Amino acid sequence: MPELPEVETIKQQLKRQLLNKKIKEVIIKDKRLIKGLSAAKFKSQVQGKTIRDVLRRGKVLIIKLEKQLYLIIHLRISGWLLLSKKEEKFSRVIFKLSDKKLLNFCDQRVLGEIKLIDDWQKLPIIKAMGPEPLGLTKAQFIKLFETKKTKIKPLLMDQAFLAGIGNVYAQEAVFCAGIHPEKNADKINKEKLAKVYSCLIAILKKSITKRGSSVDTYKQINGKKGEFVPLLKVYQRQGQKCARCKAIIKRKTIGGRGTYFCPHCQN
Repeated sequence: MPELPEVETIKQQLKRQLLNKKIKEVIIKDKRLIKGLSAAKFKSQVQGKTIRDVLRRGKVLIIKLEKQLYLIIHLRISGWLLLSKKEEKFSRVIFKLSDKKLLNFCDQRVLGEIKLIDDWQKLPIIKAMGPEPLGLTKAQFIKLFETKKTKIKPLLMDQAFLAGIGNVYAQEAVFCAGIHPEKNADKINKEKLAKVYSCLIAILKKSITKRGSSVDTYKQINGKKGEFVPLLKVYQRQGQKCARCKAIIKRKTIGGRGTYFCPHCQN
């Protein structure tokens, strides 16, 4: 699933390409992606509207239309967006724009969601989100852990705790900080939590500059892959040597998700 750097990359790219473009037509090839409205009503309310802004909250894209309407796009596990001049493979919903380009919501497994609402901040998934990591100071980040006893890696992935962090960046952050992904948060001192913060922020920012990690179906809106995968230190590196100590990277299921870590560096 695209995480904060990937969704932020898409947001930035869409913002450069879509502002003040009008949605001339909506083609719904699979109505299962449209949530909360009938396909007909969705089309009638979106067609003819001009795009005013593109926002992100956690892993969710928010496209602001005129008349205080918002398109909420959640790519989930298997979705991606392509801006092109043609219908793309696996395209499920297509927005035809006034510059003759097509914004294709592609989703091989049809697990994504599109909603149309008048106040994105009232959406339950948004209201339940924790703070944005890039908006936190080190002190604010450390304070989040005060009453937490959960294992550190699943905690970082909890969207109610911290918005936008998923399986990839949680394990990269704890590797960078030298903390075992199963270590309970209440057993980690403030100095180590400060290290987690510094690592996480640096990794997220670097990934954004590299336009994200294409570890699954994620693509940029031009169809190109993100360029951060070669910089990942542990994710999907089971059996390879640790870049830091040369021990062998191991894999374990933690919190229901496959987790890669160095048994020597992380304790």
